[in-house]
Amino acid sequence: MIGHLIYSYQHLDDARIQQEISRKLYAPAFGGVHTVHVHNQHPSFPCRKYLEDVFIEQKNRGHFQGACDAINRGIAYFQTKGPKAIHYVIVTAADTWCINVRFLKKLLNEMERNAKVIAASSWSKTQYPVPIRGFSTDFFIIDIRWIRQTRVFPLHFNQFKQKFKDLFTVLWQMPNLEMAFQYQYSAYFMNTYHDNDIWITRDKLLERITEREPIHRPNGTRINDWPTIGLYTNPEPTTKRRALINNKLMLGPHAKKLIQTNKPNYYNH
Repeated sequence: MIGHLIYSYQHLDDARIQQEISRKLYAPAFGGVHTVHVHNQHPSFPCRKYLEDVFIEQKNRGHFQGACDAINRGIAYFQTKGPKAIHYVIVTAADTWCINVRFLKKLLNEMERNAKVIAASSWSKTQYPVPIRGFSTDFFIIDIRWIRQTRVFPLHFNQFKQKFKDLFTVLWQMPNLEMAFQYQYSAYFMNTYHDNDIWITRDKLLERITEREPIHRPNGTRINDWPTIGLYTNPEPTTKRRALINNKLMLGPHAKKLIQTNKPNYYNH
């Protein structure tokens, strides 16, 4: 059994199909799924419980801080109230779908076989073997048992921003949640280990999802889709609709509606 944390703001059609993916693809593949949906309130996009086991609604505090709050709230649930049988939790933004179960199985098998505790991609223009620059927060996997022991979560985005504000100012860079995530992971090893054991253990426990790199092009624009691993992140539904059709994924009423609508102008609006 796995855990699946979905967090959303305005992309509610994405969130509903994401839940159908969780139920119809992940549950049979992994011997069950416990799905938690954290929704940051939006005045124009009211949200109600659908297929998730747990629905949590909270105030939105902005793009980065709001995402930080949603991830923290969902992971806190798995830390304290989630089924104890769960070892790994897949975390996805509502508009980030992974429909390739074989890829997920391979990723989770790698984590279990090599005792990896976090799987994420570099959130920048960098590509392996260039050092990672920010952990992808729209798609990552955690060993929830390790998280309970180490307390790498909750993430503290505002504190991170304040701590390094002079550096961000001089470099003309925008602080983001992905860097805050990487910082807290790395800081744990800095505070716990000594000398070379800091970076050796840090790197050993990280499963870098290189198949998704680079996420951003040299000009800074984002790459949205990785068909070879079944990962689709564009809130505009054209490629997602095509992926559902090509893979014959009539997962539920919302996926069916998207498949059967030639011009899905309603989507996420």
